[in-house]
Amino acid sequence: MRVLSTLTLLVVVLPATARAQPLDDVMAAIRNGGGWVSIPIVAGSGSTRTLPLPTMGLTLTGCVRVWDGHSGRWEIRAREMVADTTLTVRSAPGEGVPFAYTFGLRSQLEVDFVWSEPRDTTLFLWVGLKGADDNRDACVPKS
Repeated sequence: MRVLSTLTLLVVVLPATARAQPLDDVMAAIRNGGGWVSIPIVAGSGSTRTLPLPTMGLTLTGCVRVWDGHSGRWEIRAREMVADTTLTVRSAPGEGVPFAYTFGLRSQLEVDFVWSEPRDTTLFLWVGLKGADDNRDACVPKS
């Protein structure tokens, strides 16, 4: 489950092109219920890394889902560099995987993506977030 929360940190820290965002953008992503992350995949693999970010014990609840239009299987390996933990999850397109996680005072992530198909593509990953009084399904991307 923890790997999925690291992916959530990716969406609130990274815009669609996987670069670090200002803290205002992080808070906007949380208020908006999440967003899409795109990761370039070359010969079946890709990676991204966040800058260190103060997470101040932030608790996030939501869902991670590989875009339905992809094919094959996806392995996502996340290393939280401050806590020195590594986790792996495997997913197929359209599978929503719920999560809940509380971060430490600060976090920095390094995430590797491996596709079962050794081709080039762009991985589209929905990371949905729920508020305390939000009844919507976080696994369903907002339109």
